[in-house]
Amino acid sequence: MTLCRPLWAVAPVGRAGALLLEDRGLRDGVTVSDLKRQRRVAVIIPLKANMRATQEARQMAEMAHKWPAHPARAAQRIALVHGVEPRWAECEVPLNACVIRFWNKKKKRTDHIVLVPTARELNAPWIVRHYEERPEIEQDDAQMKSGGWQLKKRSATR
Repeated sequence: MTLCRPLWAVAPVGRAGALLLEDRGLRDGVTVSDLKRQRRVAVIIPLKANMRATQEARQMAEMAHKWPAHPARAAQRIALVHGVEPRWAECEVPLNACVIRFWNKKKKRTDHIVLVPTARELNAPWIVRHYEERPEIEQDDAQMKSGGWQLKKRSATR
């Protein structure tokens, strides 16, 4: 992500009001901060399990004891917590966290995913619904690159 930082400074798709759905592997607090402060681009990114911000968000969610249902997955619960940015040293913008709680079948225990949006006005259902678009976007991109869409023939996808 640090190699892409100069690109984000000038990319026309990174205009004010845009939403960037990042992958956990592209987690870079400096770039996330710059996108929010300088370009006014909102970012939603999952945190790694071993980050202090992740652990803090999980603890805050458990203490609040408010776990509404996930908007699309009946077996999962979600919680919104405020103020996790002090635990992610590289990120200098205010962050909320959407904590998703679910049963991990492989580990045979409750597990969590923590998504942090830089747009603090977003609620938990909105965050998870929009972040779930990321795999579909990646699949569409792969199909387009592989020639599966045959753009010169103007074919449509199903």
